[in-house]
Amino acid sequence: MYDNLKKKYGQNFLIDKNIANKITNLIYSKNLNVLEIGPGDGRLTYKIIEKKPKKLDLVEIDKDLIAELEANFKKYKFIDIINKDILRLSLNRHYDIVISNLPYYLSSKILEKLVSLNNDPKIMILMFQKEFAERLIANDLNSINSLVKCFFKIKLKFNVSKNCFRPIPKVESSVLIFEKLRRSLISKSEIESFIKFKRYVFSYKRKSLRKILKRFSFNDYENLDLRVEKLSLCEFIKIYKAIKL
Repeated sequence: MYDNLKKKYGQNFLIDKNIANKITNLIYSKNLNVLEIGPGDGRLTYKIIEKKPKKLDLVEIDKDLIAELEANFKKYKFIDIINKDILRLSLNRHYDIVISNLPYYLSSKILEKLVSLNNDPKIMILMFQKEFAERLIANDLNSINSLVKCFFKIKLKFNVSKNCFRPIPKVESSVLIFEKLRRSLISKSEIESFIKFKRYVFSYKRKSLRKILKRFSFNDYENLDLRVEKLSLCEFIKIYKAIKL
């Protein structure tokens, strides 16, 4: 079946049972509302079911996989299978956990969608390309982690060899866990303008803050000669709130 996978969806199925167990062992309780993005052939889904969720929504973009998913999981009344693009789907239900092996080329866009939900999940267990994961957990700020860290604490749980997938990708992967902050650092209503701000600032990350911010006549910071990546997140948010694109 791997010969028929679609490159446009970035499909690489996890086949290693040990890794699937390690991922689902991060599910902290039974009786939870769970969202799995991109279940593929359902191998990870079976492991999620063993954790006895209250509700399990499977969102799969590839219509050619839906028939197999429906055949395999039709006996589970708590499972809904949704053939939609996650980026175009309205997620109105509250989820305790979001779990996914995210397609590499959509990782950033899907993360932005997840942190923009009105009802934040308590936990997200997400697998990324290792290089992307390293940018998320980096101490230095970047365009990717600056938004996510406003809402979640991020931890690396373990790395995953490319040999655990079929077809075998060219890169290694990492599983991260995202734990919802008790208090978000920006409001949901600020997300859109914050995204515009961070994209603008990090597009000139090699320049000093003085040069980047001169168009805003911003002087309320003691060291404008720093690069943006050397700011703390709180400092970055303070500047954003003072400017607000």
